[in-house]
Amino acid sequence: MADLHEAVMRVLNEPQAIFDLIGDDVENTSRAFGVEIPKAEAEFMPRKCIVVRQSGLAGQSRSFVRVQRPLMDVACYGETPYEAELLRLEVNRFLKDFRRRMSEGFLLHSFDLVNGPIHLREPQTGWPYVLETWRCLASET
Repeated sequence: MADLHEAVMRVLNEPQAIFDLIGDDVENTSRAFGVEIPKAEAEFMPRKCIVVRQSGLAGQSRSFVRVQRPLMDVACYGETPYEAELLRLEVNRFLKDFRRRMSEGFLLHSFDLVNGPIHLREPQTGWPYVLETWRCLASET
């Protein structure tokens, strides 16, 4: 079954400007995660990373066409509130200019900003992050 979180995380790893902020050149991996920060990553926090989680279905199609319009929360973490904001700006720029493409079993059509930015801190750890909510138009292939 196709995973929309994975599809969105994959496209967020594509732009060089975002990878330069969240990528690990040594391991050639990125710190874009679905739903939550993995425990193995938590020991290195706070540092720049992106967490994508679905925040609602809103707009599920009731037809034979497999089109979805879910709300996606995109949280951009950073070492400081300023660093989190720099990452958010790059992600925001990329999603606003997004052009339709395939990713992980989905045809991602577009992203529309619904809410944000909201500057927050994790209640238990104090890690700074900036939250934006986007509506994603996607269809399963």
